[in-house]
Amino acid sequence: METMRIVRLGVIIFLCQELSCGFADESSCLPGFESELLVFKVHRDHLHRGKRLGRITFNTCDGRTRTLFQSVDKRFDVNMDGVLSLKRPVTLHEGHKVFSVHAWDSSGKKHTAFVRVERAHNHEEHHMDTEVNTTPQMESLSDFPVLTFPKSSSGLKRRKRGWVIPPFNEPENSKGPFPKKLAQIKSDYAKETRMVYSITGEGVDLDPKGLFTIEKLTGNLFVTQKLDREKKASYRLIVHAVAAEVDIKETPMEVIVHVIDQNDNNPVFTQNPFSGHVPEAAKKDFEFMKVTATDADEPDNDNSDVRYSIISQDPPSPKLKMFDINTVTGGIRVIETGLDREKYSRYTLVIRAADMAGEGRSTTGTAVITVTDSNNKAPQFEYSSGRKGGCIIPPFNEPENSKGPFPKKLVQIKSDYAKETRMVYSITGEGADLEPKGLFTIEKFSGNLFVTQKLDREKKASYRLVVHAVAAEVNIRETPMEVIVSVIDQNDNNPVFTQNPFSGHVPEAAKKDFEFMKVTATDADEPDNDNSDVRYSIISQDPPLPKLKMFDINTVTGGIRVIETGLDREKYSRYTLVIRAADMAGEGRSTTGTAVITVTDSNNKAPQFEYSSGRKGGCIIPPFNEPENSKGPFPKKLVQINSDFAKETRMVYSITGEGADLEPKGLFTIEKLTANLFVTQKLDREKKASYRLIVHAVAADDARLKEAPMEVIVNVIDQNDNSPVFTQNPFSGHVPEAAKKDFEFMKVTATDADEPDNDNSDVRYSIISQDPPLPKLKMFDINTVTGGIRVIETGLDREKYSRYTLVIRAADMAGEGRSTTGTAVITVTDSNNKAPQFEYSSSSFGLKRRKRGWVIPDLNEPENSKGPFPKKLVQIKSDFAKETRMVYSITGEGVDLEPKGLFTIEKLTGNLFVTQSLDREKKDSYILIAHSVAAEVDIKEVPMEVIVHVIDQNDNNPVFTQNPFSGHVPEAAPKDYEFMKVTATDADEPDNDNSDVRYSIISQDPPSPKPKMFDINTVTGGIRVIETGLDREKYSRYTLVIRAADMAGEGRSTTGTAVITVTDSNDNAPQFEYTTYTASVPENKVGAVVAKMSVTDDDEPGSAAWSTKYRIVDGDKNGFFNVSTGPSQLEGIITTAKPLDFEKTKQYILSVIVENDEPFVGSLPTSTATVTVNVEDVNEPPVFIPNEKVIFKPEDLPVDSELVTYTATDPDTGKSQKITYKIANDPAGWLNVNQETGVIKVRSPMDRESNFVKDDKYRAIILAIDNDEFPATGTATLIITLEDVNDNAPSINEGSIKTCNRDPVPVLLSITDKDAYPNSAPFSVETQGDTSKNWTAVMNGTATGIELRLSTPLEPGQYNVTLRVYDQQRLYQDHFVQASVCDCTGQDIHCSDVVKNALVPLSGVLGILAAILVLLLLLVLLLMFLRWKRGSKEEPLIPEDDLRDNIYYYDEEGGGEDDRDYDLSVLHRGLDNKPNVFRNDEAPTFLPAPQYRPRPANPEEIGTFIDDNLNAADNDPTAPPYDSLLVFDYEGGGSEASSLSSLHSSSSGADQDYDFLNDWGPRFKKLADMYGGED
Repeated sequence: METMRIVRLGVIIFLCQELSCGFADESSCLPGFESELLVFKVHRDHLHRGKRLGRITFNTCDGRTRTLFQSVDKRFDVNMDGVLSLKRPVTLHEGHKVFSVHAWDSSGKKHTAFVRVERAHNHEEHHMDTEVNTTPQMESLSDFPVLTFPKSSSGLKRRKRGWVIPPFNEPENSKGPFPKKLAQIKSDYAKETRMVYSITGEGVDLDPKGLFTIEKLTGNLFVTQKLDREKKASYRLIVHAVAAEVDIKETPMEVIVHVIDQNDNNPVFTQNPFSGHVPEAAKKDFEFMKVTATDADEPDNDNSDVRYSIISQDPPSPKLKMFDINTVTGGIRVIETGLDREKYSRYTLVIRAADMAGEGRSTTGTAVITVTDSNNKAPQFEYSSGRKGGCIIPPFNEPENSKGPFPKKLVQIKSDYAKETRMVYSITGEGADLEPKGLFTIEKFSGNLFVTQKLDREKKASYRLVVHAVAAEVNIRETPMEVIVSVIDQNDNNPVFTQNPFSGHVPEAAKKDFEFMKVTATDADEPDNDNSDVRYSIISQDPPLPKLKMFDINTVTGGIRVIETGLDREKYSRYTLVIRAADMAGEGRSTTGTAVITVTDSNNKAPQFEYSSGRKGGCIIPPFNEPENSKGPFPKKLVQINSDFAKETRMVYSITGEGADLEPKGLFTIEKLTANLFVTQKLDREKKASYRLIVHAVAADDARLKEAPMEVIVNVIDQNDNSPVFTQNPFSGHVPEAAKKDFEFMKVTATDADEPDNDNSDVRYSIISQDPPLPKLKMFDINTVTGGIRVIETGLDREKYSRYTLVIRAADMAGEGRSTTGTAVITVTDSNNKAPQFEYSSSSFGLKRRKRGWVIPDLNEPENSKGPFPKKLVQIKSDFAKETRMVYSITGEGVDLEPKGLFTIEKLTGNLFVTQSLDREKKDSYILIAHSVAAEVDIKEVPMEVIVHVIDQNDNNPVFTQNPFSGHVPEAAPKDYEFMKVTATDADEPDNDNSDVRYSIISQDPPSPKPKMFDINTVTGGIRVIETGLDREKYSRYTLVIRAADMAGEGRSTTGTAVITVTDSNDNAPQFEYTTYTASVPENKVGAVVAKMSVTDDDEPGSAAWSTKYRIVDGDKNGFFNVSTGPSQLEGIITTAKPLDFEKTKQYILSVIVENDEPFVGSLPTSTATVTVNVEDVNEPPVFIPNEKVIFKPEDLPVDSELVTYTATDPDTGKSQKITYKIANDPAGWLNVNQETGVIKVRSPMDRESNFVKDDKYRAIILAIDNDEFPATGTATLIITLEDVNDNAPSINEGSIKTCNRDPVPVLLSITDKDAYPNSAPFSVETQGDTSKNWTAVMNGTATGIELRLSTPLEPGQYNVTLRVYDQQRLYQDHFVQASVCDCTGQDIHCSDVVKNALVPLSGVLGILAAILVLLLLLVLLLMFLRWKRGSKEEPLIPEDDLRDNIYYYDEEGGGEDDRDYDLSVLHRGLDNKPNVFRNDEAPTFLPAPQYRPRPANPEEIGTFIDDNLNAADNDPTAPPYDSLLVFDYEGGGSEASSLSSLHSSSSGADQDYDFLNDWGPRFKKLADMYGGED
C-alpha cells in the first residue's frame, strides 16, 4: 500500500512537471538524501563508543544547515549537523550492519535512507573513494565526506542520442558482500548536470521486493542479497533519470537482469524405485525399461546435463554385469544372455544420476527388474470335427498399472482360415460387452486385441473373453474361442495393520525370548508373491530404558518377545513400540503402527546388588540410569552402593566427582554408613547427559582397610521436555504463478534440543491454515519429514492473490508430541513469456537535437558454453537507428587484441557474438570498444566501452597443496584431539560454490584396532582422533586416503594421502618413596607445612609424563588440607588450608595419590600414601555465643537495674580455666559488668536521644579473659535497643517572627520533639500570661505546627509571646517567641527600624528609683548582718577536703542566647550539694527585644557583624540568665561572708508589703508576683 501511494505521488509529480515545463524558467529543488544507500567503511569489526563514522547530508532546499535526524538503530546517533557516531559499542558480527535513518524537510515530510556500516577489506581500501558515499573513521569533522546537493544551474542544451542498454547477467548464489554492485546506470547528461536515478519493477517495488536498489546520484545499481535462478530466472527493472536542478528527464529505460545458473541442485529421480520386466529369453541389447531424473538447474546446460550409470547389481549372477544403461536416455538393456526366471527371478540395480555430464552433483536410486517367463510355442487350437480350421490363441498376461500408451496391443488373434479368405473378428465377454465394459477391443480385420486403459489386479485378477471369427465373403465361421487375460500383480499397495494400536502384557520377571504378543498386517497385492510378502521390524521403543532394545519382533510372524532382562514395573510400567510392516520381504512399500506393552507386577522385593566374590572384597556398583525432570520427592534414592567388607566390619562411604565436589556441585550425596546414593534435585539432560562419580569406602574402625575407589556413571535419560524451535520465523518463499503440481519451491526447518536420533527430537511438519483460502482451500502441501513446501493445485494468480500466509506446525515424537507453530509467507511471482524490447519510446524531431541515452553496463557470459557458436551475447543498438541506418564495429581484447577473434559484431544489426567457449581461468573479463556510424549521413556515436565478464563454471577439480601430508599423534590422544590438517585449492572462482572444497576420509590403512580411528573436519581439513586404542607398539603408522570435493562436497573431487605417525605417551606411574607419614600441627594455624612426600617416576625427566600432581582422596571431606607440587616436581607438600580444632578432631588420616600432568596411557596402578596428622592443643580465647547480642530496654531504666547476663565459654575443654569479664568500650559510661558472673547493670541513666545512640541502638564492647599462663581474650558486642520514654517536651523552632498590626495573617511556627511516636505529635498549644490578651494560637491541620495570630492591635515594637506546647502525652514546655509588630496591613509586612530602647514612661522612672532605694536599704542591712556574723564560721557548701579547692570556675555566670543550644547545667554545679535549694527561672514577658543584624553576604564584614550582635545581646533584657537563684562554688573555705542573694537572704523582708509593685507597670510585674502575692 505504501509503495502504491509513492507510485501515485510520483505520477502526479511527473505530470505536474510536464504541464508546467512551459511556464517555469527554472526547476525546483528536491529535498532529500544524496543517496538511498549510504555506505560507511571501517577497518575493524569492533567499534567503540563515541567513534565517529562520517557525515550524512540532507538538502532541505531552504538554506538550513542543520537538520533533525533519527536513527532507527539506537546504538547509532546522528546529530543535527549530520555527524554519524556510536552511542554504544557495536560489533559487526557478519562484517556489516544495515539500518535506516530518517530526516524531515521544511514541509514536515519524512525522508528515509539506508546506512550500511561495513568492514573494509584490504583490497578495497584503494577503491573506497569511488565505491562508497563516505570514508571510514576520520580524525576530525572537517575530514568527513559531506554529501551535499549542488546549487541549481541553468538549463542545458540538448545533445545527440546515446546507446540502448542491453541486458546483463548476475550469477545466482553469490556470496556478496551485500549490497553488491552490479553496474553503474548512467545518463550522459551527467557530464553537464547532476542526475537523480531511481528504479521500479520486479525486485524493487514489485515482489519479490527489496532485491535491487540504486544510488540516486551515482546510478550505481546494487543487488541486496543472493539471487536464486530456480525461483526467478530474470528481473525486469525500469530505470528513471531526472536532472536535479534543471528540467531534463530521461525516458524510463527497461533493464533486464538475467540470473546465471550455478550448479546448486542435485538430480532427482522421477520415482524411486523404478520397476521393470524383462523376458528371460531377451536377447542382447534388448532395452526393456527406462529410468529418468530431473535437475532443477538451467535446461540445456552442463548443470542439468544428467548422465546415468549402474553402481551395483544384486544378485551378481550369473554374471556380474547382466545389464547396461544408456548414459543419456536412462534406458536399461540386456547385455548378457543367461537370464533364468527359475533361478533369479528378480534383480535390483543401484543407479547413479549425476549432472555436469556425469561429473557433478549426484543422487542414487533403485531399479527393480522382474524376470518374466518366456514361451515360444503357441498352442494349436483345433476342432474335433476334423476340419482344418481353428483359432490359434497364444496365452498372455498383462501387468496392472501399465503406463501405455493406450490402446495397447496385447496379441493378434488369427484364424488359419485367414490364409484362404478374409476373416472378420469380434469379441464378447468380461471387459468387452460385460462389466467392466470397454476395457478390451479388437481390430475386426487384423485380429489385433487391444487393452484400452490400465488394469487393476485388486479390482479383477483375470478377464474371460470370447473371440468370434467369421469369413467376410463366404459362409465360414469359427467356433467361438475363450481367451483368458490374466492381470499380473504389481506392488501398488501398502501393508495395512489389522488393528492400531495393538495391546499386550508382559510380566516384569519375563525371561529372554519370552513371546507375549503378536501384530499382523495384510497386503492387498497378490498372495504368495513378493508384493504381499510382509515383514515386520521395530523402529523405536519408548522409553529406551533400561536398555535401548528390550524387545524384538519375528520378522515373518510379527511375534514380539523379550530380549533383555531388567523390566521393572515400578520404574517403567508401559512401553510403546513403533512397528514397521513392509512388503517385498521388507524391502518394499511400508506402513507403521503402534504396540502398547503394559508391564505387569512379578516381585516386590528389590534385588540386592552384590558380588558373589570371595573374601577379598570390592565395591559392588550396579549400573543405573536416572530420567531427567523427575518430580522427586528429593533427595531421591538412586541405588545402594555396598562393599562386601560390610559383612565383617562397618564401612564409611563417600563420593567425589561431577555433581558431588565438582561442578555442578551438590547434585548427588551418599549416606556414609548405609551407602544409599541420592540425587538431590531434578537433572537436565540438555545441560549434562551423564555424571562420573567416584565412590570411596573405608572401614570405620581401621583406616587401613579401604576399597580401591570405584567409578560410577549416572546416565541422564532424555524426556520430551523441549518443543521444536523454527530456525527462523517467518520463512519467506517465492512461487511462480505458472508453477505445476508437485513443484517444491521452499523449505522450513525446525530443531529440537532433545536427544538426537530419538522420537523426542523426531520433528514432523504439517500445515494448519492457509490465508487466503483461495482459489482452493489447500493450494500447498508440506513434506512432513523434510519441511519442503510444494504446489498441489493449479490456479495460482499473482494479480488476484499475490501473497499467501501458511501457519506451519512442527511437532516432535514423529508429529505426535510437543509442538510449535511458525509462519511461511509465500509470494506469488509473475510469469511472462514475452521478452521485453530494449529501446526508447521517445519522439523524434530529426537528427539534429536529440535527448541523451544510457551508458551500457557490464555483460556476463558463463565459461565453457556449449554454443552453438557464434553465440549471440547482446544487441548493441544506437537509438539513431530509428531514423537512419547505423553501421556497428568493435575493437579491443578478444577482437583485434590478443586473444584475437573471440568476439564479432554484425555491422548492420549490432548483434554482438562470442565465437567460441571462454575460459575464466585464462581471462575473467574482456574490454571491448563499440563503434556506431551512420551509413548515409554524417552521424557518429562516441565510442562506448563494453565489458564482458566471464562467469565461473565448475570445471576444475580441487588440488591438494602437497601429497602426501604428514602428521603425528600421541598414542594416548583423547577423542576429538585434532593433530594435523590437510588443504586443497580449487582454480575456480574464489568465494563461490565452485571452489568451496570439503574433505572426507575414504579409507584407513591399517583398519585396526577399529576401521574408523580418525575423522576429518569437512571444512577446515583438520584430522582428529575419534576412537581410543592407539598403540604405537602395534600400529605405529596409519595411511588415510582423503577426498577433496568442491560444491561443498557434492562436486568435482580428487584424492590425496595423509600419513600419520603414532608417538609414545605416558606409560609409567609415579611412586611414593614412603607410603606412610606422621606429622604434628598446632591448631588454628593456616598454611602450616604438614608433610613433604617424595616420589619417583621412570618417564622422561622434564616431560609432562614425568612432572607430578597430587590429590587428597580421603580423610579430608571438609577441606582442611591442601596439597601442592614442590619445586622439584617430584615432591608433594601438604599444608593446612583451614584452622584445625583440637577440641573437635585430634587426629586426621589422609589418603594422598600422585599422578602425572599428562594422563596415563591405559590403566596404570596409582600410588597412594597415608599421612597421619596429630593436632596440637593451644590456648584459645573464650567464645561468646552469640558474638553479638541484642537486647531491648527502656531508656529510663533505673541505675543498678540488671540489663542482661552475657557470658562466654572456653573452647579449651581439656583445661579448667576461669573466665573474668570487663567492659572494653562503653562510650557514655552507662554500664557496669560483674567480672565474675558477667551480669551487666545500669551504672548511670541512659538516654535514647544521646549522641552515643544511633538508630535507637547503643553499642558496648565486652571482654572475656581466661586465666591461662598466657591469657587469651574473647570479644563480643552488646547492642542495647533503647525504647523511648516521654522525657523531652516539644519545642518551637522559630525564635522570632514578624507580623502586621492591622489585619494580620497567621504566622506558622514549626515544632520539634526528640521523642518518638506516641510521645511526640500530634501537639497542642496554649498561650500563657498576657499573651492570651493580644495573641491567639491554634494548631494547624496536621497538629504539627502552630498558627500564631495577633488578635489585638499593638504599637510597633518588639514583644515576647509565651506559648506552652504539649505533646500527645501532655508533657509541655513554655517557649518565648520574639514578635516584631510592624506598622503595616495583612501580608504586606514592612517593618521600619525599631528603636532599640523604647522610651520609659514616667511611672517606669518612678519604679526604677523606688527599686534603687530598696536595694540600698537591703545593702545596709546586709553589711550590718555580716559584721554581726564576723566571728561565726558556717559549714561551706563544698567540703574542705574536696579536690576542687584550687579549681576556679569563671564560665558560670550566665548562658548564651535563648536560640542557641547551650547546656546551662554548668550554672547549677553547686546545687548538687544543696538539695534543699531549688531553682526558679522566670523570663520577662512584655519587654521589647533588640534587633539582631542578619549574617552578611560579604565575608569581610564578619567582624563588624559579631561586634554589633554582641552589643545587642549584652543589652537584651529578655536573654538569660533570668532573675534566678544561682549558686557558685566557693573559692576556699573559711569565708565569713554570707550569701549576697537578695532573693534568698534570711533578712529578705518577708514581713513587708510589696503590693505597690503592681502599680509600677509591666516591667515590675515579676517582682510583684514574687513579693506581692500570698504564699
